[in-house]
Amino acid sequence: MNITRRTFLSTAAVGGIALALPSLAIAKTVQYSPDTFDQYIADGRTFLMGVHAKWCSTCDRQKRVINALRAKGEPYDSLTMMAVDWDENRTNPLIGKLNVPRRSTLIMFKDGKEVGRVVAGTSTSAIQALIDKGF
Repeated sequence: MNITRRTFLSTAAVGGIALALPSLAIAKTVQYSPDTFDQYIADGRTFLMGVHAKWCSTCDRQKRVINALRAKGEPYDSLTMMAVDWDENRTNPLIGKLNVPRRSTLIMFKDGKEVGRVVAGTSTSAIQALIDKGF
């Protein structure tokens, strides 16, 4: 894997806890598929959906904030993330159904329902408050 200076610095910013992966790099990350999403909703699972793009600097900042929260421990280290690639899914019916306006959208789900979202926000307090709605 080719690690860029930006990737190295973003990994170093969270104390080297996260691996330098190009997408949302947290321990419990599942890639979006319609079947996986439907199953998580039907099961009433708590998860954070992250609509991201590999080239998006706002998405990268959100990833760093999430990783820093995970490094704090419970309950954040048990967070499940569902990663939705904006470039591959922007015309997916789910994006329209959920009214996702753009990449860098984080949506928290609990008990099969949306409990909150952050659109293009990168502040630790906003992302932490969003995740707290799931726990």
